[in-house]
Amino acid sequence: MTAAPTPPADVPQFSARDVEIATELLEQPLDEPVVEIVTLTDEELMALDGVQHDPLTPTPWVSGSAEDPEARRLVAAAAMRSLIARGVVSSTAVLDPRRYEDGSTEAARMVAVPALHGTVVLRRTADAVLVAERRTDRGTAFAYFYLFHLESGEVRVLWEAFDDGGFHLFFLLDGKTLPEQFIAFIDPVDGISDDDGDVEEVPAADFGTSTVAQGLAEARAATTTLILARGVDAAPTAFTLFSMPDRVVLMESDGDDHDAVQRLGTVSRASLENILGELVAATAPDASDADADADAESESEAEAENA
Repeated sequence: MTAAPTPPADVPQFSARDVEIATELLEQPLDEPVVEIVTLTDEELMALDGVQHDPLTPTPWVSGSAEDPEARRLVAAAAMRSLIARGVVSSTAVLDPRRYEDGSTEAARMVAVPALHGTVVLRRTADAVLVAERRTDRGTAFAYFYLFHLESGEVRVLWEAFDDGGFHLFFLLDGKTLPEQFIAFIDPVDGISDDDGDVEEVPAADFGTSTVAQGLAEARAATTTLILARGVDAAPTAFTLFSMPDRVVLMESDGDDHDAVQRLGTVSRASLENILGELVAATAPDASDADADADAESESEAEAENA
């Protein structure tokens, strides 16, 4: 993360100074495996991003409480006033009522404390994001793991966790800690086993009535997972994880239309950690270039053999 990105016009724009603040937050020494940074509400995130921009993540509380644009502007304005009152955001528009002074004729400027400022920028500038949507009998919870590949070769992760209440908790962790935290999130009953199971393949058209699907009714949690990488046009990698009392089942889809199938199998902790490690490594900025070079080399060798 060395330069300000060039996002589309409908997302917030960041300066070199914004990126510098975010980088300092991202690369700080970590005294604990998981370091808590800040907690923000739906409406606070919306106010910081700008109500005119599309939300980066779901905003369940705002969606249920402020459905029309005018209501959204009102809750965002109230949230910004609260951030200013708490001292985490300062604004030149706020005057000291003890003094008789004229307000500035310039546009109001707002400055957030570094932890808040950096978090807002990091959410929008990751190399990739691993998204997990977990559904249980208690409702839906989300985990957004924003992935950053540092020049040192290390991986840092900004973790945003929230549920239907609309409180977004942000944490910073090292990439090596990601598999443990991800597994704990998708497997809240700690049922994951040490052994892999056989893979079963079921036609997608028959899946709903299959014995395999009926067995998944015992799941304590079902988590839809996908990983989105910056600048990659291919469809995102996606799969679903079922947390059973004594194991975790991984399901992925393959094929289209009548050829579509669902593949399911028990996945061990070690295998799931390896899968996550490969997915994260593939999001490195130079990973796609390496794959392209390998493909080009294979094509050249094939042409040479056919010559």
